[in-house]
Amino acid sequence: MNSIEKIREILRERIVQKSLLNEHLIAVYLFGSLIKGKEKKKSDIDLAFVFDDTFYKTDPFTALQEADILAVEMGKEIQRVVDVVVLNGASLSFAYHTLKEGKCIYEGNTSDRILYEVALDNKYHDFMPFIKELREAKRRALIGRD
Repeated sequence: MNSIEKIREILRERIVQKSLLNEHLIAVYLFGSLIKGKEKKKSDIDLAFVFDDTFYKTDPFTALQEADILAVEMGKEIQRVVDVVVLNGASLSFAYHTLKEGKCIYEGNTSDRILYEVALDNKYHDFMPFIKELREAKRRALIGRD
């Protein structure tokens, strides 16, 4: 079993044991050095969690806490640091690139995951002209031209 499959298996086992995660988790994406093929022996594992909006908006602290607890438990089992980000609270650009460059290793419900991915993709492309304009304005400000 390769390391991605092992992480996927451990993740699923842990989620089933946790009622809040089992009920409210839409998807988990693996991203970073492991996916890019640049993993080293002690590389951390980067996981991005997506919760249903109702749960996340009602109690974002609990969502992050549940993801962090799961990460610590997984880290102990696989003897590596597991870093967590909750995409519900991440920047649009970060969330978009995480989905595009990462790999879904868990989905609670396929329809919910697809709806999330399509909505994020649409939002990213809708806002991309503004993001580019903002980045260009920052670049000009840094080099001293307006």
